[in-house]
Amino acid sequence: MGRYVYSVSPFIGSIKGGQSAKDVAQQLQALINQYAQKGWEFCSVSEVNIEVAPGCLAALLGKGNEYTKYDQVIFRRPLTEEEEKAAG
Repeated sequence: MGRYVYSVSPFIGSIKGGQSAKDVAQQLQALINQYAQKGWEFCSVSEVNIEVAPGCLAALLGKGNEYTKYDQVIFRRPLTEEEEKAAG
């Protein structure tokens, strides 16, 4: 069974007035194609929860942690022979 190495890249789509979800899809497609040209296979897009702690002053003023979500694009490629040997 083949072994893989994975790469995760954040993705935040961006649109301006007059643009649509199709424009965001093209941005995502460009990212996937960029990785594919380097030999990476697209696996999935996953939402990741991130805890953001307040800065020193905000914490002193009683501000708590905030939570936000970001999309992460996951890619994989087979391990090279050298990577297979190093992994054991």
